[in-house]
Amino acid sequence: MTESELMNQRSAPSDEPILSVEGLTTHYETDDVDSVVQAAENVSFTVSRGQTIGLVGESGCGKSTVGLSLLRALPPQGSIVDGSVYFDGQDLTTFKKKEIKKIQWNRISMIYQGAQNAFNPVKTIDTQIREALAKHDVVPKNQRRERIEELLQKVDLDPGVADRYPHELSGGMKQRAAIAMAISCEPDLLIADEPTTALDVVVQAKVLRMLLDLQEEFNFGMVVISHNLAAIMKVSDDIGVMYAGNMVERSSAENIFEDPQHPYTAKLFGSIIDPQRPPKQVENIPGVPPDLRNPPDGCRFADRCDLATEECSAQMPAFEPKNESTEHLAACFHSEEVSR
Repeated sequence: MTESELMNQRSAPSDEPILSVEGLTTHYETDDVDSVVQAAENVSFTVSRGQTIGLVGESGCGKSTVGLSLLRALPPQGSIVDGSVYFDGQDLTTFKKKEIKKIQWNRISMIYQGAQNAFNPVKTIDTQIREALAKHDVVPKNQRRERIEELLQKVDLDPGVADRYPHELSGGMKQRAAIAMAISCEPDLLIADEPTTALDVVVQAKVLRMLLDLQEEFNFGMVVISHNLAAIMKVSDDIGVMYAGNMVERSSAENIFEDPQHPYTAKLFGSIIDPQRPPKQVENIPGVPPDLRNPPDGCRFADRCDLATEECSAQMPAFEPKNESTEHLAACFHSEEVSR
């Protein structure tokens, strides 16, 4: 398939991955020419149509960097230095800027962290969704208003919202409008970066349910990024746990919940606020992640881990299958000692 065909042909539903990320490594330049921020290191996962993978971890662990790398939307100081991002069989890391622009918002779209960031404050919602429709010529010009109103209704907004400005909408309304814009060209892959941030718990639940309903309708693959493990568990088929730029555990949501194989994953579960659990049982994770300009040679979680030994500080554990399951991988020397 040529790059031109890739940009214009929709994939039929398939069990084959539409996205295959292999060894993705992304760095950010700093003011110090001899130093870079190793924001994402050797990250690998796949996504099929109709499937959701959740990326979870603390702020600064590399989740958003991975999402922006998939879309080739990194800021100027960021660059993919190794690995590949195969989308429908073609490595997007080899595409020129002009070529990738034809895929952005058309076949791969993104709900950016903070709904307000998705909108130009001096343009109406109609104008901004219309730009995406016009750029990719999704519907004829005389049908675009009808399409915009239809999209707004799909996300439970009144069609009249099209004529309003972003500042006139509540946080939940802006988030739903951002979702409408993200699905306007019926993408094959949707990246949702912290889609429930700054929303109350009721609106969070509605937004997550909406994403799943839209995925069922349009059959797109989805990558959901969040620091909120409880939210990620509700929407994901598979989960990748990230820490300090590394993916430290990856498996099905069920396996991650029932049998975490990395101490960081277990501590994330311990930090979840649960109405059925006394507040004194809610844990925090002491310490802070390492400086990614000069990360440690060994396990990057070792300084915060109760199970760490000299071996952990001396060398990086392999990211490998655990518990005789080829589908449950973790990077830990002491997985058999991990408990929730």
